[in-house]
Amino acid sequence: MKDWIISHKKTVIIGIVLLILATITLGISFRPKNTNAVTDTGYSLPEEQSTGIVAWGEVKYTHMKDINIDFPCIVMGVEVQEGDQITLGQPLVTLDLSEYNGIVKKLEHQLSANQSALLVAETDISALQADIEQAQRELDRKTNEYHSDTNADIVLLKNSLNLAYDELTSAKKDVENYQSLYDAGAVSKTTLDAYKTLLDQRQKAVDDIETNIQKTKIALQEELNKLKVALKSKQEQLSQLKRGNTANVTQQQDSISSLQVDLDSMIRKTQKEYLKDNKIISDIEKGIVQNIAVNEGSHLAVQGSPTRVLQIINVDSIIISAEVDEEFIKNVKVGQTVEIVPTSLPATTLTGTVTQIPNTAIEKNGRRIVHVLIKPEDPDYQLKPGYTADVYFSN
Repeated sequence: MKDWIISHKKTVIIGIVLLILATITLGISFRPKNTNAVTDTGYSLPEEQSTGIVAWGEVKYTHMKDINIDFPCIVMGVEVQEGDQITLGQPLVTLDLSEYNGIVKKLEHQLSANQSALLVAETDISALQADIEQAQRELDRKTNEYHSDTNADIVLLKNSLNLAYDELTSAKKDVENYQSLYDAGAVSKTTLDAYKTLLDQRQKAVDDIETNIQKTKIALQEELNKLKVALKSKQEQLSQLKRGNTANVTQQQDSISSLQVDLDSMIRKTQKEYLKDNKIISDIEKGIVQNIAVNEGSHLAVQGSPTRVLQIINVDSIIISAEVDEEFIKNVKVGQTVEIVPTSLPATTLTGTVTQIPNTAIEKNGRRIVHVLIKPEDPDYQLKPGYTADVYFSN
């Protein structure tokens, strides 16, 4: 072996030189761009160079919309997949609205029935009111007749009484005259007795008429009492009908109001920007679908509880959260322009603007970092939520 090495000394030297050169070349080729160690979490410490700072950043978002359904329906089909990028008006989920439409029709029917019932909720009291008015007029008239003695029967009796008084007065004078004649012997006792009998008859006629007047007044008073009782009964009946009508109308109106509220509420459930006919659509100009929680056949809004169908990330709200070491944060300013190199597109460079520098830091991998927020200029939407990027802060 030794003799072989000596005889091939030149060849061995050349091989050693080539091996050293290869080792140097490989060492240069695999030297990491960031001189700080990279942990298994994918985080690399910001590097301050003569030209600025390089920080690891994560793509996040500030606006995300929950798509919820709060009316009963069934999913007929899901038109998108997790992570799909969508545009305004794009169909996302198709719904079977049969159950919802049935509820709306039922509420409309109940509302119509209650509105019709309201028209007949009041009992007609016009006839009773007219009867009461007539009874009141009759009572007033008879009361006036009673107190003023203008009742027809009483007037007739009083006229008869006046005539009877006249006849009684005349009869008394006749008796007095014939008594004088009898005393003078001019007439017989029979004639005198005849005039006395006539006087008694005239007195009895007066007494009978006066008695009849009293009886008529008593009868009239009794009639007035009966009219008052009847009138009061009718008035109470009218009051009860009015109270009943008020209660019936109030009940119907309350029922109508409640049904109208339920119907309006149910209709409003489908009057949303992300609902069109029987489809859930995107109401965001550019978005990304995430957290799809339903599939074909899913029942939504079971027992009235809203169901979250999916979420839409507003791509226009994309930001970069760059992890800047606290020792370098002094060199970062709000409004500063930065360069962004997406990990997924290393040949692409985007620009961005620092929008927020939090006043708090967190501990990560034994160091203190500040999550600096950056708004990227990404018209082609190359940055995706959850992706990463290197952010270059110039001095």
